[in-house]
Amino acid sequence: MKGRVETLKEMEYDNFSTWKKHSPWIYRIALTLILLYASLILILDSMALTYEDQQGVMLGLALASLLCFALAIFFLQSSFAKMRLAWRAGRRAHGHYTKSEQIIVDERKALFQSQHDACELSSDLRSGSWRPLACPWNVVVKPGEEIMATAHGNYSRFYGTDVSYMQSSGFFMGNAAFVLLGVAATTLGNRARRRQAEAMAQQQWREQQSVYAIVTNCRVLCQKADGTWLSFYYSGVTSMDVDSTTGTLILQFPDTQPLMLGGAAGLFCAVAMVWILHGRRGLESHPGLQHLRNLQQSTFTPESLN
Repeated sequence: MKGRVETLKEMEYDNFSTWKKHSPWIYRIALTLILLYASLILILDSMALTYEDQQGVMLGLALASLLCFALAIFFLQSSFAKMRLAWRAGRRAHGHYTKSEQIIVDERKALFQSQHDACELSSDLRSGSWRPLACPWNVVVKPGEEIMATAHGNYSRFYGTDVSYMQSSGFFMGNAAFVLLGVAATTLGNRARRRQAEAMAQQQWREQQSVYAIVTNCRVLCQKADGTWLSFYYSGVTSMDVDSTTGTLILQFPDTQPLMLGGAAGLFCAVAMVWILHGRRGLESHPGLQHLRNLQQSTFTPESLN
């Protein structure tokens, strides 16, 4: 996870102007040269002092020269890191990605394609040209229930749980220092395990996995990784949070844990729910679908992300 976050931060350079990409290392190189020059001048001045009563001044100049030299080395090393960021941005601009960067690029392409498909569904619903899809053979629908879309998506539920942990104890014999050290180590170990258990028990998004989802005009069915099918009916939803920018839909219910759907499944479900609950007006004005409406007015394509 840490590596992914660092990669995302590095890829932010892709949005910068040419000067903003290169100015960090240019400033550092310039400062390095200035400090190296100042260090040279200071050491030469200290060497020019020969009188014994000037030894204090000589020592001060030598220390100032050493400080300037150390700062110059620091800025030189940091400039290399900034150079690398600018160089990687240039490589990505020509389509050369590392493995971790390629994963993020592919995810962005998939999200953009999902947003484009959700735009088409929204447009078909508004224009009245939408037609139900054929029902998959392994799913039983209710009378009057129509399939609006099928897609894969990211699934997770929000809840806490009970977590147990083993509390260790020990019997220590020996001098007082050894006994105190053993007791302290045992106490610290138990405390660390308790804190870890408390963190794991807190409410958080769990069961994160990829699911196959079927979006109908009254519910969304999700097939989990173990093959289990779960149904989430629109009529039972008490809160709906849509973010079409990230392709995320969060649904809350009065009698079960909140559901988060991401990717194509989340976008299709969001469009379907807004249509069922609010009709054409909802598709045209719901704030969570604003990004989709912006995409409909743009000329970008998934290929433009290369």
